[in-house]
Amino acid sequence: MPGRYIFCDIDGTLLQAPGAGSSAFGNTFSEVFGVPVDMAHISFAGATDIRVLAQLMREQGFSHDPVREKCFFDRLPFFLDRNMATAPPTVFPGVGTFLERVSKHWKLGLVTGNIRACAYIKLKHAGIEQYFGEVGGFGDDDGDRNKMAKLALQRAGNPEGSFLLGDTPSDIQAAQANGMVSVAVCNGQFDRATLEAEGANMVVDSFEDADELFQALDV
Repeated sequence: MPGRYIFCDIDGTLLQAPGAGSSAFGNTFSEVFGVPVDMAHISFAGATDIRVLAQLMREQGFSHDPVREKCFFDRLPFFLDRNMATAPPTVFPGVGTFLERVSKHWKLGLVTGNIRACAYIKLKHAGIEQYFGEVGGFGDDDGDRNKMAKLALQRAGNPEGSFLLGDTPSDIQAAQANGMVSVAVCNGQFDRATLEAEGANMVVDSFEDADELFQALDV
């Protein structure tokens, strides 16, 4: 029987690394496509790496190109790792305690817009990679976060009663689309009222104020 799973988004939920991902995207795009690109207008909140790249390509007049796209995602981890070695991400207060506590009773997976390699680079530099196995849905699996969450469940053996923690309406929608319990964390760009209006099963202000969540997880 599959174990109990909590799936987590990364950016805005567990940690923040302002500018690291955006800069890595810009540097990689310039190297692979040969043109500089302005990243200031790109929002990564709730986004997926596949869709961000597709947007940049459209804006710069490039059509779908599987060879270049693969090259882009092969090179992106290099630039992200370099950026984070210089400026490590900041883990939100209470995250370490939360992960330590729940990992004794639940398995932890990921549902993140980051491609797989970049997801684990962020966890490594944040010092929390030890809590997560290889199960998840990633930004190089699909551009649709709902489908990413479905893949994560399939890879976990389709466990019942799974939780999905995130900080955006997209995370809530992905949980709802896949029968998961949605927990919204007010760490990111969206406030409590917005997340409640999206129909999250639970909204917590931070991992330091998550008694209701611990009770729901029975830990």
